[in-house]
Amino acid sequence: MDRRIFLKGLMGSGALGLLPVAAFARQAGAGEGAVTVVVQADLPRAQALAVGMADARGVTPLFVGPDELGSYGAVSALLDRAGRTSLIGVMDDAAAVIFQQIAASRGAGLVAHTQHRIGTESLVSFAINT
Repeated sequence: MDRRIFLKGLMGSGALGLLPVAAFARQAGAGEGAVTVVVQADLPRAQALAVGMADARGVTPLFVGPDELGSYGAVSALLDRAGRTSLIGVMDDAAAVIFQQIAASRGAGLVAHTQHRIGTESLVSFAINT
C-alpha cells in the first residue's frame, strides 16, 4: 500500500470523526445556550481539538487537570459549573469513560461519541446534553 494514501486515509478519518462533535458545537453555540468544552489540560492534542471547536460563537473552553476528571465529586462539580447547557468533552479514554458514566448517572444524554488516534495518543471527544 502506498504510504501517502494510507496517511491521507488516517488523517481524513480523524477529521471525519471530529465532524459530528464540531457540528454540534457550532449548532449549539449559534443557538440560545452556550456550549462548554471540557478539555484535559495535560494533553496538547486535546487542547488543539478544543481550540478548533471554540471558534464557534458561544463555545467556552474549560481546561481541567486529569485529577479533576477522575473522581465523582470533581466531575459533578464540572457538570454543575456547566449548568443546563450542552457540553463537549475532549480527553483520554479513561477520563471519558468516567466522565460519561457520571454524567449519565445525573441524567445527561449522550449526543455524539468519537475516538481519535493521533500519534501515540488516543483521545475521545463526545457531546452530551446536561
